Amino acid sequence: MTDSSFDLEMTTALGMPGARTASALIRELAHTDPDRVAETFEGRHRTFAELDADVTTWAKALMAAGVQRGEAVSILAGNHPNFVTLAFAAARVGAFLAPLNTWHTAPELQYTVGHAPSVLLFTIDTLRKQDFRAAWSQVLPELAARPAQPDERLRAAQLPALLDVVSLDGGLPGATSLHGFLTAGASVTDEDLAAREALNRPEDLMYLLFTSGSTSKPKAVQLHQGHLIENAWWIGERQGITGKDRAWIATPLFYGVSAMQGLFGALTHSARIVLQEAFDPTEAVRLLEEQQCTVYYGFGNLTRKLLAVPGFDKSRIALRKGMIGFSVEDRRLALDELGVTDGCSVYGMTETYGLFALTRHDDPREIVLTSQGFALPGNEPRIVDPATGLPLPPGQVGDLQLRGRITSGYFDDDERTRASFTHDGFFRTGDQACVDDTGRLVYHSRAVDTMKPGGINVAPQEVEALLDEVPGIAQAHVCAIPDPADGERVVAFIEADPAVTTPDFIVDHLRGRAASYKIPRHFIYRRDADLPKLPSGKIPRPMLVHEAQVELAPAQDETAST
Repeated sequence: MTDSSFDLEMTTALGMPGARTASALIRELAHTDPDRVAETFEGRHRTFAELDADVTTWAKALMAAGVQRGEAVSILAGNHPNFVTLAFAAARVGAFLAPLNTWHTAPELQYTVGHAPSVLLFTIDTLRKQDFRAAWSQVLPELAARPAQPDERLRAAQLPALLDVVSLDGGLPGATSLHGFLTAGASVTDEDLAAREALNRPEDLMYLLFTSGSTSKPKAVQLHQGHLIENAWWIGERQGITGKDRAWIATPLFYGVSAMQGLFGALTHSARIVLQEAFDPTEAVRLLEEQQCTVYYGFGNLTRKLLAVPGFDKSRIALRKGMIGFSVEDRRLALDELGVTDGCSVYGMTETYGLFALTRHDDPREIVLTSQGFALPGNEPRIVDPATGLPLPPGQVGDLQLRGRITSGYFDDDERTRASFTHDGFFRTGDQACVDDTGRLVYHSRAVDTMKPGGINVAPQEVEALLDEVPGIAQAHVCAIPDPADGERVVAFIEADPAVTTPDFIVDHLRGRAASYKIPRHFIYRRDADLPKLPSGKIPRPMLVHEAQVELAPAQDETAST
């Protein structure tokens, strides 16, 4: 490791929490800072002591519902206190959380719940304009036949491992009410819970987070409690987080940014989290001003949307620390226009427990704009020649491989797990980077295939598979091009009759089958002979990107065709 600040940082290690399991972390905070506010949501505050008591109540209810060690529970919800409580209650009984994406359609929800496989499902009815009751009636038709107060396990043909569904809003027919779920926990004694909790280990899973990565099926990333706590603490140290800070969490908790560095970065430093259930820029500015949040976890698209709110005044915003985006322009906007003056440039992914490397909160501006900082203590980057696999010297760009606090692999997916690691244990990121003369990581380009509309990983192959099912499309090839508002927009090259298989026809077909961010914004009609090809016949995605940028340079519509 070449981090010149390593020795300095290690001198502060006595401040790291002693807990190495998530349940013990909450217990420790409730003991050391019982009256400190842990969480604020819609003007209501919850102290660490209250959070610990709620986690115990939910943990007993999970045991009463039959949840065993090593089993998964799922939740479909926004950034709500119930999400936080369930995550730590599951950890308290040795289970883990496999959260669901609130933008997913019924088939996508079915896949993620079934792959975990989850034994309990917690769900809200609606979130903003999204209504999930129809999705669950499609996935779980057995719910409609259950009595109002079910007294036996659910037997779902499509999700056979599922024991029950708990309706957090109370409006899902056939589901157990939240009150009923919690009341049943009274049958579990303190001694019962203590005996279960005594079995917890740092190696236990905390999360199973789903990410598209660069392949067509979502990958379930295994994330363990000990590594998560340690990595989040080091992240918080680099970001300068203290117990006086308030971390604004508006990016969804089902993603690693909030679930790991946002939530655990705050908890490991006794800081407060301020939850916004679902991001709305106008509401966000009001919340940031009202709660004087100091820690920012935002991508470039969030930064631009906050700055576009009428009357935005950065002098009324207290954001100063945290993560400030990926591109140089994203970082500049956050530093200068949003006022996150101590923000950190970062490199990471779900597989690296949120972040692998980042700058320090007190680094000079030039370093923040030109690098991703040193690897965190305990982590080791390696740059190798793509052709030979041999390590490259400082300054040379090559394939980035990582070792240290890295996922143990993809759940129930040995093939992709093996493919993701080298024989000596380095994780293949698929990204291009270099390490400069000081030892700092400098990101060059991300994995060729992965798209990121709105900051969300989407595999082109997944969108192509959806388009292949549209009547009239002979073939489809997908890429992404830069977008000033959302980071990237999805473009589809299709072979079809534009008079019959129109963009509106395609979009109508995809609605209900795919999350909105996966639906292409533009459709470019091409004959097979006119598609860019290599001598081998392969259609290279970089050439698609170039042609899409040329074709769509003047395009202004949300959905356009060429």
